[in-house]
Amino acid sequence: MEFEELLRAQTEPLVKRFVGGEIFPDAENQLTKFALEDRTLSDGDILAAMAKLFDRPAFYTPIHQESNLPDFKQAVSDTIQALGTGIWKARDGHVIGRIASRHELKDPGTSRKLQSVEMGLARLRAAFEEMVKSGDIRPCGCNLPECPTYQLSPSAADELQQLREAVLKDFESANPTFHRSRKW
Repeated sequence: MEFEELLRAQTEPLVKRFVGGEIFPDAENQLTKFALEDRTLSDGDILAAMAKLFDRPAFYTPIHQESNLPDFKQAVSDTIQALGTGIWKARDGHVIGRIASRHELKDPGTSRKLQSVEMGLARLRAAFEEMVKSGDIRPCGCNLPECPTYQLSPSAADELQQLREAVLKDFESANPTFHRSRKW
């Protein structure tokens, strides 16, 4: 696994060419040109990919209408991981794809803003976990282990909504072209 991670981290364009079937140049001059090409993503490209992380129900469904709070928590955790590592996973754990992580941003100011987003998501997840411990968020009471239905107090819903809103505002600050889904 370490070898694969090393390849992905340091030679992703080469891996994409090999796996994706892109023709690799044969002639020496074409090979040299290929090796010297700058294929690094711009900060705008990285932020555009990151915006997709926030286009999911966990970031636009009103908290009091969230139908599956454990999935909400998992979506927040997956988003933290994707921002920090570039590994974008679905709720069930399978890898959707790879994006550039916040560490690959060139502008230090933008990188700091993304770090703030990641920390805000961590605060959101920690608040959720604390609310479960305190009983402000609790299972519905049917005693079925796989039941996704939870009840939450109005104050818990308000606090989670405010924390999520702060995360989205921070991301908008880092990526002014980001337009959140306003599906509700």
